[in-house]
Amino acid sequence: MHRTKRFRSRIVSFWLFFLLSAGICVSEPLSVSVRLTERLLPGEFDSGLYRGPSDLPFAEMDAGPVPELSCRSAVLIDDETGTLLFVKHGDEVIPPASMTKLVSLHLIYREIEEGRLSIDQEIIVPDFADFRSAPPRSSLMFLQAGQSVRLIDLMRGLALPSGNDAAVLVADLIAGSTPAYVAMMNDEMRRLGFSSIFFEDSSGYSEHNRATALDFARFARFYVDTHPESLKELHSLTSFSYPKTENENGVKAVYGSVTQPNHNSLVGRHPWVDGLKTGYIDESGYNVALTAETRGRRLIAVLMGGPGENSRDGDLYRVIDGTNLLSYGFYRFTVIIPDLPKLPPFSVIGGKERSVEVAVPLPDAQLLFTEELGELHCFFEAEAAVAAPVRKGEELGHLYLTAGDRLLASYPVRAAASVEKAGFFEQIFRALFR
Repeated sequence: MHRTKRFRSRIVSFWLFFLLSAGICVSEPLSVSVRLTERLLPGEFDSGLYRGPSDLPFAEMDAGPVPELSCRSAVLIDDETGTLLFVKHGDEVIPPASMTKLVSLHLIYREIEEGRLSIDQEIIVPDFADFRSAPPRSSLMFLQAGQSVRLIDLMRGLALPSGNDAAVLVADLIAGSTPAYVAMMNDEMRRLGFSSIFFEDSSGYSEHNRATALDFARFARFYVDTHPESLKELHSLTSFSYPKTENENGVKAVYGSVTQPNHNSLVGRHPWVDGLKTGYIDESGYNVALTAETRGRRLIAVLMGGPGENSRDGDLYRVIDGTNLLSYGFYRFTVIIPDLPKLPPFSVIGGKERSVEVAVPLPDAQLLFTEELGELHCFFEAEAAVAAPVRKGEELGHLYLTAGDRLLASYPVRAAASVEKAGFFEQIFRALFR
């Protein structure tokens, strides 16, 4: 009789276990540690396409006081997360001026990667690329017909002194003519999804070239992520000299070897800035595309339509605006990779195994206000137990990462293995003799 009572008691316990297991389990906050991002790898792009503005999340939080800038238009992007940290009239169309040459540098790197050009190849300067053929007030690298130039030096002539003569030679080298090359530039902008960027010439001299700060900042991010070597090879250099004796090829240089500083005055002066490109024509005002990195975190900034009665004033405004915008991005925000807590195995009802291990995907980088670093928590939500059968990869719950009251991310919790359903008598036996 006592044995019968024990048997009934275990049957009751068995069904109570099933009924109680139907509830939802929401955890108390779990501890979460973080590590600041180290040097981060460039993002991957579907089919070589860079996505449009809708895929760049804006920092949906009150960022507090923002910098007062003198330029007409400005955009600041966190490189790793793609988050827009600051926008001022980001859709205003302004001629990019010599920032145009970044697109030429991208096309040169593409030609090198695809084997059609070599970075050390020697090129003989044709008559039409001679610096004396350039329009008035052109920036120049001082190419002379009959002299030779290595491709890497031609690229530096584009990047540092912003040579319009270099832009003419590059157009002929890649496409055979400037009109064909400009068509190639526009095709590439359309392919990448930068719909506001359009060129009528390859040097940036034309007032009919157009771009928005938003699209050009997105292109600058693409350029840095796709060609990171360009920062060391080109944009972080503080000066450039041409021609040297070995370039003369029997043609004496009119002005000798001309050494010119990088037109980007922040390079070499601001410890974090290592690129990218300035630009100016009367119709645009003073433009600059900047990139800077510190502690493994990189920002991209584009400022367009800066004021200035002369080049000295315009450059000063660019330096002040650029420094203020980068400081805002680095000090107001930080990027972390959360170390999510390890979750215990899930209980399995009616399975051949009593529990199943679970897996959480590797967390992606998260952008925070600096003061939110001490407010990170994880919450776990799932059924208290799952019924067999369980399939590997099956979603069993979610892990939520929050900063204060703000949800940062939701991670699916999945079964790390399969658990088959136990037979009826095996389930009864386990319920009775656990």
